[in-house]
Amino acid sequence: MNILLPRKLKLEENVANIWPEFGSNRKDLIKVHHVLNHTSGLHHALADIIREDPLQLSDWDECLNHIALSVPATEPGQEQLYHYLSFGWLCGGIIERASGKKFKEILEEAFIHPLQIEGELYIGIPPGVESRLATLTIDKDLQKLLGISSRLATRTLNKDDHEKLSRVISRFDISSTIQPGDVSQLATTLPAIFNSLNIRRAIIPAANGHCSARALARYYAALADGGMVPWPHSSSSKPPLGSHPHIPKFPSQKTSKRQKGSKIKEVFAAAINRTNDYEKKPNYSDVSLIRNSSNDSCTRLVNDSGNSNSISMTDSSEDSNPRNNSVGRIFSNPRIHDAFLGVGEYGNLALPNGKFGLGFRRSIAKDGSLVGFGHSGLGGSTGFADMNNRFAIAVTLNKMSFGAVTGNIINFVCSELNIPVPEEFSIFSEMGPNAQICLGRLLNN
Repeated sequence: MNILLPRKLKLEENVANIWPEFGSNRKDLIKVHHVLNHTSGLHHALADIIREDPLQLSDWDECLNHIALSVPATEPGQEQLYHYLSFGWLCGGIIERASGKKFKEILEEAFIHPLQIEGELYIGIPPGVESRLATLTIDKDLQKLLGISSRLATRTLNKDDHEKLSRVISRFDISSTIQPGDVSQLATTLPAIFNSLNIRRAIIPAANGHCSARALARYYAALADGGMVPWPHSSSSKPPLGSHPHIPKFPSQKTSKRQKGSKIKEVFAAAINRTNDYEKKPNYSDVSLIRNSSNDSCTRLVNDSGNSNSISMTDSSEDSNPRNNSVGRIFSNPRIHDAFLGVGEYGNLALPNGKFGLGFRRSIAKDGSLVGFGHSGLGGSTGFADMNNRFAIAVTLNKMSFGAVTGNIINFVCSELNIPVPEEFSIFSEMGPNAQICLGRLLNN
């Protein structure tokens, strides 16, 4: 949300000023930074929907109304509890009210088209891409790991094993609103729910992003490098990034008898042409387009010199560094990393020792230093950026696991590049290359 808004947004502004319906039921004092820092008290806001009818999550407007009428469990800013699902609607509602545009429209303008990741990143898939989707399944060890969370207190584990299991479980940031005994059932039912077409096509920003690892890594690379649009992928990456139709086109279903005869070949030819030229999108590799301030469709973030605790968006301006203009930028706020981490001039807007900054989970090295930001999903997929080394990585899985595979990949890549490993992944390096076997033995004790 720090980047998606095309207007000035003060982080200390009350959400109700942007989204009037939100101001009911003691939510009038919740500010934008409380939402970004997971301290709004609305971590439980959709718990009853999840429990009673998860398919209601596919109704974007209904869920927004539910959020607007919800009652916070804690006072804003007092306690940081992961808003595991409500975060998407909280941010989405603010974005739509502040911009006057639909969430998907802003997402495409701000990221998908400028980063040239069309066809590889969606929040809510369009018709026509179903055949390219991976099916979610669940790793048996994840069921064991989550199921044991309700029995840790009664298990006979030595102190070291108990600590290892607790650290792995804590990676998932399961909110206190979900009872430990329900976690295993949740993990078992998630694939069935999120494989359903209704949910895949719904807008659920906190849970149903569909993307390739290279698209997600490209997103984080831009964030790590001060908004710089990364150079195109190597030609060895097949198919070329952005070559998939973002919104596939289809021939009309109403075909006349005349078309079925002599003109059938023309219909198919037209359909193929529309698919290959699915939309007239600007070429974001063209510097003249990127730097055109009068018709710039690439949203950019700049710093508001009058108030450091604000985020504003304007058209691009000339950059004195030729490297910065060689490809383009999606934002240019020199202090945006401080905002993501909730440090420096933004430190008073985030809990100092919390896991989250403003919008991202903080990536902390083993020595306690902040190295970057990112986030991991329940099933093991992850993405993060190391802003000091201008490095980004993403791992996406369809076989949901407790993270051993992801952790081993992250540890290997970081060790090869000699850069710090975020603490949340270091547990797997401590267990060695057989981390999955090691945890399996602990779970079966």
